[in-house]
Amino acid sequence: MELKIDTLKGEEYDEFMQFLEKCYRHTNNYFQTRYPHVWRRDTINFENRIVLRLNGKIVSHVGLFPLTMIVNKDTSVRIGGIGGVATLQEYRGRGYMTKLLNYTIEKMKKEGYPLSVLWGSWTRYTHFGYENAGKTIVFTVSKRSLRESSEVEITRFRGQESLLEKIIKWREREPVYIKRSKRDYKYLLGIPGLMVYISDGAYIAYRKEGAPDLRIEHGHNGNAKKLLDTIYTILSFSSKEFGSSSTRIIVPYYNYDTFTELFKYSTDWSIVPNCMAKILNLQKLLESYKPYLERKRVEYKVTLSIPGENVTLEIADRRVKITPGKNAGNKVVLNERDMVKLLFVGPETVGLDGKIKEIFPLPLFLWPLDHI
Repeated sequence: MELKIDTLKGEEYDEFMQFLEKCYRHTNNYFQTRYPHVWRRDTINFENRIVLRLNGKIVSHVGLFPLTMIVNKDTSVRIGGIGGVATLQEYRGRGYMTKLLNYTIEKMKKEGYPLSVLWGSWTRYTHFGYENAGKTIVFTVSKRSLRESSEVEITRFRGQESLLEKIIKWREREPVYIKRSKRDYKYLLGIPGLMVYISDGAYIAYRKEGAPDLRIEHGHNGNAKKLLDTIYTILSFSSKEFGSSSTRIIVPYYNYDTFTELFKYSTDWSIVPNCMAKILNLQKLLESYKPYLERKRVEYKVTLSIPGENVTLEIADRRVKITPGKNAGNKVVLNERDMVKLLFVGPETVGLDGKIKEIFPLPLFLWPLDHI
């Protein structure tokens, strides 16, 4: 029996897509249709499709998807997204996924990724150091709660170039977003089943499955009222068509205009994790957030320690210094998953208080269209 970890070959594409569909019990061409920016023949990155071969046959797969998260326009965080984790049913329980995921984690470390994210079973992926991270707030709003809003003219987006330019501009006003190419925008906004409407100052993308559930993506031109008017308009026609006059909409748990406006008019809300994250290099991760941290009006020095890595973070006079080693009087020693909680959920989750609460959590948010 020969086991070999390898990358996918171009000539294997058709057979491999059928392999994925079989593992996930998905319909034909599901992955190319739902994730066209990374799974079509012309968009797939074969070098990042890691497979395990048993006697030459592909029996397991882990996909690596490079992502770049932008925070406040000047902070760029490189992320290794994990997706398409699959093993043929008859070969499960043999540790093949573990071999592939460990291999891919080491690959990400060697290639300089400071952070990795994925979605899936918490009980499965905590074993590899992944933990729930980031905060998504889910608001419920209704036509009645938005009574101060007005109906506006909206247009269905069907790939119009002029409307696409507006959508890109408005989305990239958001405080946290994943960088996309123009081609990615075209593919993602054209996914079958996705409804995209645009008004004179906002856009909303959602899945068409009966009454609208707006938990996909949105943006506006700087006036959050434009977004509320657009939501109100969609609810107006959905109440006539489906008898539904309320919906849910998501934003990052982050103090910005959309968040505060939706809070004013929501009938209820809940906070849920955004993803699962794993720290690959703590020093590089903090360095990625340096522009964000330089805005903090706090003076503090702390050494953060996880197994195998100690990093000292010092903030003073709006300047940030990040150095390896234990160089601070304040020390926080945590396991890998608890450090994820501290950095991306908040100090209270690991029993910490004081000035460190003025620094963490760091922003981490991926809109649903960027999930892989």
